Amino acid sequence: MTTSSAMMKKVEQYLGHKRSLGYKMKTGAIQLRSFARYADLHAPAGPLTVDLALRWATSPKGTQRTYHTLRLGIVRNFARYLVVFKPRTEIPPQHLLGPTGMRVPPYIYTRREIAALIRDVLTHQPSLRCDPYIGPRNATIVGLLACTGMRIGEVLALKDGDVDLNQNVLTVHQSKNLPTRLVPISDSASRHLQQYRKVRDQRFGNSDDSRAFIRSLRGGHVLHRSIWCAFRRSRKRLGLGNATRRKPRLHDLRHTFACNHLLRAYRENRNIDNAVHDLSIYLGHVDLAATYWYLSAVPALLTLCSKRCDALGLRLRKGGLS
Repeated sequence: MTTSSAMMKKVEQYLGHKRSLGYKMKTGAIQLRSFARYADLHAPAGPLTVDLALRWATSPKGTQRTYHTLRLGIVRNFARYLVVFKPRTEIPPQHLLGPTGMRVPPYIYTRREIAALIRDVLTHQPSLRCDPYIGPRNATIVGLLACTGMRIGEVLALKDGDVDLNQNVLTVHQSKNLPTRLVPISDSASRHLQQYRKVRDQRFGNSDDSRAFIRSLRGGHVLHRSIWCAFRRSRKRLGLGNATRRKPRLHDLRHTFACNHLLRAYRENRNIDNAVHDLSIYLGHVDLAATYWYLSAVPALLTLCSKRCDALGLRLRKGGLS
């Protein structure tokens, strides 16, 4: 091993370790390899220091402070791993460059808004020559996002063999943090997917397990920008989010799904810790912190939470424990 490749080798070992745990590390890998090249150029054979990490993190010019913070955070996680093997490693303090940014409150859709959105993308024809297949396709995509909480990339990546409508289970491969996960769907969702598959096969011919489940006009996978443009036009026609500072996103359907799951748990008087754990598995998270990111304090949820707390306080007082 030459001194010029010392940090790069450590980075590759770290990436291999993280991927063995199920992390994809796409963005992280790009950034860490950039850091390794910088370190091997400016501090060959030297340890990872706070000064070195800070100089690399802030080296891009004309970028926002939050981007520098994100870069430093990636190196910080790497340093926490490396210090076990290289005691001279310095771990950059958390928030050394400030926070990565405030969480923007998501838009939580109502049931009526979701129904209106699906109905609009299903029936609206942007032109007389518009292919009639586009409506059912776009409605299927929005419907899947709403009823499963899947990421848009996961929905668009589904292959025909991943959609088992006999068992009502979708198989998601290579999601954000997990190599594979199973997503059960309701009978109602299954019926709608069967209807879409029938329309699709009339358009493209018989099914093929290796081909995209939701297909573009050319028979391949639908591009993200294609469904995003259709959603943006529909959002404008329906006036969704006109009274809010930030316009609703497709990804907000995932936030809405998470909040509705917790609402059902409260209404059914279920154990909330278990409900959050189930939600975390269903959404494909590797830790609960990622799941809590999707839970918003909507009025209905706060009301149910408050009622449960009041009921618990009443029981405690009656039991003489207050």
